[in-house]
Amino acid sequence: MEPFLLGLIVGIITSAPIGPVGLLTIQRTLAHGRLAGMLSGAGAATADAFYAALAGLSLSVVSNFLASARFWIHLGAGILCLWFGGRAFFFRPRRRAPAHRYGGPGVLWTFVSSLLLTLANPLTILFFIVVFTTLQMDHSSLPRLLSLVAGIFSGCLLWWIALSLVTSRLHTHLESRTLILINRVSAIFIIILGVVALGSAGHSVISPRIPTP
Repeated sequence: MEPFLLGLIVGIITSAPIGPVGLLTIQRTLAHGRLAGMLSGAGAATADAFYAALAGLSLSVVSNFLASARFWIHLGAGILCLWFGGRAFFFRPRRRAPAHRYGGPGVLWTFVSSLLLTLANPLTILFFIVVFTTLQMDHSSLPRLLSLVAGIFSGCLLWWIALSLVTSRLHTHLESRTLILINRVSAIFIIILGVVALGSAGHSVISPRIPTP
């Protein structure tokens, strides 16, 4: 199979599970329109492509750095999730909000915040390493690697665009109370994920100090 097509499939599989970025994309689409959701997805797709390139280049130094910096990574992810979730919980989306215009907190911030949230999950690069190893792909050819990474980016972006369009489509058929409920449920899950990330950060600090029997 051609590297680009393979990357396209891997990108869709990578993005499909609904995690913090998926919930954030849904919430932003409901609150600010589909363009806000697409921008969030573009940030996530960029981060996934970046990690895929690192995995393809077998940069063990970067992998070791991410492992050693897991406390700060989890701490940053936790704070971001709590911030996003807290703001989203008190936002009241309108049923007739225009889906074709951008009304979010800022184009650059929407993209960058999603990018940072995705980069805050170092398991992504481990996932790509496992996938590349399982598929026994040869990355000695730079053009093949670039084609693969381009496919992964395209697959991720395609998934996020589809999710934003579906959410935006449902938006026009939902009552205001239903929109507020979905928005708050998404916000609560984002907050829970933030608490879990902070717990992981605390565990990474405490666990080395626990004496082994």
